[in-house]
Amino acid sequence: MTKNIIEPGKVIEPMLPEYSIDINEILKEHNNNTQAELKYDGYRFQLHKKGKLVVAYTRNLNEIHMELFPEFENSIKELPDCILDCELNGGLGHQGFKKVKKRFRPKISKKSLESYLESGLIEECPMELKVFDTLYWDGKEILDFPLEERRGYTEKVMLEKITPSRIWNVHSVEDLKNLFDEVTKEKHEGLVCKDPKGIYLPGKRGHGWYKLKKFETLDLVLLGIYMEEGKIGQFLCGSFNPETKNYESLGIVNAKREGIGENVYAKLKNKFQKKKPENILVSEKMKPEPDFYLRPNDSAVLEIRAMNLNFGKNQYMCGFDGEKSYSMRIAWVYNLRETKKPAQATTTKQIENFYKMQESQDENK
Repeated sequence: MTKNIIEPGKVIEPMLPEYSIDINEILKEHNNNTQAELKYDGYRFQLHKKGKLVVAYTRNLNEIHMELFPEFENSIKELPDCILDCELNGGLGHQGFKKVKKRFRPKISKKSLESYLESGLIEECPMELKVFDTLYWDGKEILDFPLEERRGYTEKVMLEKITPSRIWNVHSVEDLKNLFDEVTKEKHEGLVCKDPKGIYLPGKRGHGWYKLKKFETLDLVLLGIYMEEGKIGQFLCGSFNPETKNYESLGIVNAKREGIGENVYAKLKNKFQKKKPENILVSEKMKPEPDFYLRPNDSAVLEIRAMNLNFGKNQYMCGFDGEKSYSMRIAWVYNLRETKKPAQATTTKQIENFYKMQESQDENK
């Protein structure tokens, strides 16, 4: 057992889940007993309290300005000395995530803080903290306790605007599938499945923690590649615009999953070129540019899973209206579409329709 390595006020690297689409493997690894936790769509929030000291940190270990969230002040006073792993939550789905983004500030001056507190934004976008793990409680370091024991401490946090995450103990593949279908139909983001016997491993990914999410499937054209140590590290991909015959950049995704980058390299390495083809639209803001481009007609179609689409100022050109364009939030390559030609890829109009449908669903929750 590790002792005296943490204490309130000192940031801890968060434990992170892996993405998974294999429910069978999750149950097998967890010996048919998984703690399925509702996945909240917000910002990671590591809350520390020691006496009068209250401090919080982001997933990237940056300090959070607690003055931005006065609605938590009274409840935090009721807590013992503790370190809580939480999610800053603004409500259901993508609209809730937008509210979190509106409230959060990485930096803020005293004058700007005064304006923020008087703006009505706190009432317009109320926040909650959903506590999903406890690492330290009332003088006791417990990150080496099994999750099922740590959960007992988490359940003690039942305060106004600070409450435990919602969990289910699941023992079969069928029950987990049904639960996942249920929560996604209710427009929740998905589930995080955790091994009840697992300890908390700061800075580690996986180790018994798996995200299950519902993703939009997009067939996008491989437009460019980024190399890492002689291998393909990332793909630049985009949609097809049949009106202009151009291919419009939509996002950069990791190419390392299940050897997809190696497969693409073997198949298309003779097609790589330094010069960007004229029918590929890339923003001047894109830094760095891909190491190589591919002529779309000589390229491949990638099956991409994306959790959400955004429309705003970014470095891409899909649906660019002179100011804003589409981009993907949390996206990864699922497969190569061997039987699909680039001109048969998801169109820019379809991306627009997916985005409108997403926003309409959020508004009607």
